[in-house]
Amino acid sequence: MVKTLKFMADFPRFLSIQLARLISADQIFASPGPVFLPFYHLVSNRSLEHIRNYPYRTEKTFEQELDYILKYFTPVSLEELFEYPHPDKKVFHLSFDDGLRECAEVIAPLLMRKGIPATFFVNTGFVDNKALFHRYKASLILERLINFPDAQAEQLLRINGFTRKNLLQAPISKIDILDEAAEMMEIDFPGFLEKEHPYMTTAEVKDLHKKGFTIGGHSHEHPEFVSLKTRQQFKQVEKSMEWVAKHIHPKIKAFSFPFTDDGVSEKLLNKMKKEQVCDITFGTAGLKHDAFEGHFQRVPMEQNQRIDALLKGEFLYYKLRKMIGKATVKH
Repeated sequence: MVKTLKFMADFPRFLSIQLARLISADQIFASPGPVFLPFYHLVSNRSLEHIRNYPYRTEKTFEQELDYILKYFTPVSLEELFEYPHPDKKVFHLSFDDGLRECAEVIAPLLMRKGIPATFFVNTGFVDNKALFHRYKASLILERLINFPDAQAEQLLRINGFTRKNLLQAPISKIDILDEAAEMMEIDFPGFLEKEHPYMTTAEVKDLHKKGFTIGGHSHEHPEFVSLKTRQQFKQVEKSMEWVAKHIHPKIKAFSFPFTDDGVSEKLLNKMKKEQVCDITFGTAGLKHDAFEGHFQRVPMEQNQRIDALLKGEFLYYKLRKMIGKATVKH
């Protein structure tokens, strides 16, 4: 029964992917819709043990994807998006989450060469490699378990509801379990941070801003907002934006919700707006309108699909949802 319900819920997306193969990109992208807001996390040619969570792109693939997007859409800055939130032409604004070092080392130089503006959303508790995202901790643990099985650590994880199949979905509430398992396996998270420097430094974030990119907040510790009370959610936003204000002094105060904006209420969005914590905010629900003015939905690009199939399917999926009145996110 559960599988049947899931299939029914996913059927419009499945149908859009199949139909998109039969329709040209020019036809699919022709009619207006929500502004296209693609986002990534990083780009790297290396195999990164701490990031088994999503299929990040190599430099070559990323550049190919940018070229495909540029063929059909015009890049705009965050300021332009803020001033013209409902453009009558095909535009896109690119963004990156988490503040990983590859943003400064790999992504920014490529974007500057191509003249593409972008916003980098940083987890302020991780800048300068002060701490490690709990899902990256889970990734390092899984990598070690695959190569060097540890029965004691696996038992600890299993008792707490985790197997190798679902470990990468561990919530922040289980971070103590992850730390305990890592200690059993002699995984040194502080040592990893010191050696690998997975995140940008404050100086690197400031340098991106000097080069013309915009910087926004992405929470302080990257928690699952759906599991937090409204006051806890606001605290994560406020603390993150305070860091951005202190170090960047942005013209536009932007925030992207970590993971998803599922569980984010209109009450919270109103509080953020009323207290002038943010000017513009973002979720990750794909190509959709949002009922809350000033809140936008982005399209996750790190999926196991070719860029043409991904974009055509996403835009056709939007059109199908619009036909049945399901193309707007409500809070």
